[in-house]
Amino acid sequence: MPAKKDPKTTVITAALDLAAEKSWHQVTLIDIAERTGLSLHDLYLHFKNRSDILRSFTRQIDQQVLDDLDCSDFDQPRHDRLIDVIMARFDALAPHRAALRSILRTGGDMGPVDSARAAKSIFASMRWMLEAAGFETGGLRGSLRVAGMTAIYARCFRQWLNDDTPDYGPTMATLDRSLVRAGGWDQQLGQGFDRLARMGNPIRQCCPKTATDHSDDTPDASTPAATPASRTDSGTGASSSPA
Repeated sequence: MPAKKDPKTTVITAALDLAAEKSWHQVTLIDIAERTGLSLHDLYLHFKNRSDILRSFTRQIDQQVLDDLDCSDFDQPRHDRLIDVIMARFDALAPHRAALRSILRTGGDMGPVDSARAAKSIFASMRWMLEAAGFETGGLRGSLRVAGMTAIYARCFRQWLNDDTPDYGPTMATLDRSLVRAGGWDQQLGQGFDRLARMGNPIRQCCPKTATDHSDDTPDASTPAATPASRTDSGTGASSSPA
């Protein structure tokens, strides 16, 4: 007995096929239901609207890229690994390029709410792509990296849609240049964060305890006083990053 297809995958495939055949603006949920053989009720159980289908497609691409990662490449320089990850993403998207052109021409045919959700979805994707390349994405600096990577990806994505070369060489060159430039900005940003941290240390040491801080009001004779020799200083060097 043949394996039963996942309904979500069936719907996503049908929606993309229809988008490749005509404008995404003209593709309706009824069209998708008829193409898949599902009732509108069954379609509703899986997706609330067309934008929901596109977000699920984005997550599928994320999973495919992450699943195909080779652990033996983890010792590559992060810059090179990030290029490999993004180009692998374009390879995964390649079978759907006609549909993506149709969707992009209409801006996804989304309202403000769905546009915000789409932006959140692509930010999450870029966070995973950065993490897969070994970049930290936590905190303020990490969030700026994700924002920068999203902007770079959007630019390269538009170029890739019309890149007919066998290996997408022009798109890769644009990606490489953009990441080198962004890496310089990230290094300067990291140095700025380090300077702020060093400036904040003397301020914290000089600040008196607040009236509500009673944690050390009663000295503990069993706890030795801290001495300068018992403190160690550690520095965090800035690293090259795409954002």
